[in-house]
Amino acid sequence: MSNSNGWESPALLNCDRQILKEIPYPQCLDYEMVRRWSENIPVFSDDPELPEWRPTPVIELDLSTEGLGRVFVKNEADRMSNPTGTIKDRAAWEIATVYRDFAISLMTKIRAGLLTKKELETIPVPRFSVITAGNEGRALANCFEVYDLPPPKLLIGNKTNTRVLEKLLELRADIYSADLSQPLDPETIRLSTNNPGGIDITSIKPIEPWSVFYDWHVHEAFNLSPNRIYLPYGSGRLMENYLTWQVRSVRNEVEGRRDPRLKVPIADVVTIDIFGAEPAEASTIADKLFAPCRPFALYTNEDTSTTTRLALGGDSSSIVKVPEPDIVSAYGLLNAYGIPAEPSGAAGLALYINHFQRGLVRPEEKVLVVNTGFGLQA
Repeated sequence: MSNSNGWESPALLNCDRQILKEIPYPQCLDYEMVRRWSENIPVFSDDPELPEWRPTPVIELDLSTEGLGRVFVKNEADRMSNPTGTIKDRAAWEIATVYRDFAISLMTKIRAGLLTKKELETIPVPRFSVITAGNEGRALANCFEVYDLPPPKLLIGNKTNTRVLEKLLELRADIYSADLSQPLDPETIRLSTNNPGGIDITSIKPIEPWSVFYDWHVHEAFNLSPNRIYLPYGSGRLMENYLTWQVRSVRNEVEGRRDPRLKVPIADVVTIDIFGAEPAEASTIADKLFAPCRPFALYTNEDTSTTTRLALGGDSSSIVKVPEPDIVSAYGLLNAYGIPAEPSGAAGLALYINHFQRGLVRPEEKVLVVNTGFGLQA
């Protein structure tokens, strides 16, 4: 039963899943829908003069008064670049382009006489499901609304904070809750979101999320020629993009097809140490990062160390657990310096603080810290 807003009344389907909101949407395609997606979602190249994404600002922080040296913060909370204030806006845009390419393919078949408009109307509308702690879901809902795409289907934990849940329910999105303490396979994710024939973004591989979700961000960072980069490690996709592009940049250089977005010598790229920071405690305030399992993460520490052993990345790149007091300190510092951040977004700075205090950062090293943004938080 739906109310006057088109929301599905909460209904307990089984002990693990609950429908919180569903928005009516056509089940099958029509010509106008496909034409609109194919024409209205922009197409970009890798031309740095015509960037797909407005680069986020880099802020120099002198933390010497705190005894913590000097760092550069790449601020993904900047809303001039990221509309919802987090790095997840970049990934949301890449997922929206899947609809564009799908529509262009269908229009090509229609023009070639391989598909009729009548046949088009029998094709189900592809729906995307995703597990989210909030920020990715909000970014998807915002981007999909801009281009009039089907509302994303968001699967959240059944212990999601009430304040975050209230914000999610305001989105143009279908919302479902379930017990996320155990790993879920793609089929279960789709079924849990009433999307049996749809697509689970959490595990999707054909669009290469490990290389396209944050490729522009990575090149922006590489072009600063830092010695070390510290970033939060949640789903693993951001870390994967960094490591993938270190390896790919070497291969491109060898094959004489350097990515036009890369403006620095390849030696600057392969010597960068990339550190992914994850909370050491399950009860962390960095609630967007802690996960009991990451079944769809591509890179483990073994993969990271292999990259290092093959001289394709920095000697010390790794995924590191960071103590809770350092996360609390980093969160406070960023906000004190006027950089909007939530605890999860501050985890990279937290790991830098830990390394600096342990004497692991040399004074002459240029350090880049990624603040992944200020999103939905409890």
